[in-house]
Amino acid sequence: MELPELTPLATAPELPRPGFGGRALGALFFVGALVMFGIAFSNAAHAGGLAGTHGTLTAKSCYAKHSGRVGNRSSTTWCDGTFRSDDGRTTDDTATVRADLKSGGKVSVQQSGGEYLRTGPGEVSRWTALFFCGWVVAAIGVPFAVTGMFPGRSAQILMMINRSVSGTRAGEVRKWLFLGGIGGAVMCMLFTWLQTQ
Repeated sequence: MELPELTPLATAPELPRPGFGGRALGALFFVGALVMFGIAFSNAAHAGGLAGTHGTLTAKSCYAKHSGRVGNRSSTTWCDGTFRSDDGRTTDDTATVRADLKSGGKVSVQQSGGEYLRTGPGEVSRWTALFFCGWVVAAIGVPFAVTGMFPGRSAQILMMINRSVSGTRAGEVRKWLFLGGIGGAVMCMLFTWLQTQ
């Protein structure tokens, strides 16, 4: 009886050497997280009425904006209309807000520069969810910042870099950033959804 010829197992790739590229990638994720934190804080403060000019937007016309690929599109409804501040000092006939209204419908908004944001607990919670998503982005950058390894285009090396920080203090930080970020974002989005029901 002849035994089948054994083929050698493929050798696992080696981890890349630590260097500037990995640390720069980690820093890029941290900068992205900081940008998300800034946007979240600013918009949550406006939606909560702590910043900007409060008023009412009266819709003239509404339309759906589509995003995504043809087979997997999502739409958001935007309304154009007139903004009038509560004190009557500010009026803008070219105001636009993300809302689902009928013509003549009114929504409470906060003016933030040239933008208008809806106000209320649900909107504050929606922007707070973005803050927690920033935690997840920061967590993704931890292994690269700590090890200095750049994954290139290999998914296997990416997993090896992530595994290399498991069980370390950086791995614990990454784990809690992921858990806190995902948990916080889910709770905020659930609260936002409950506010719309």
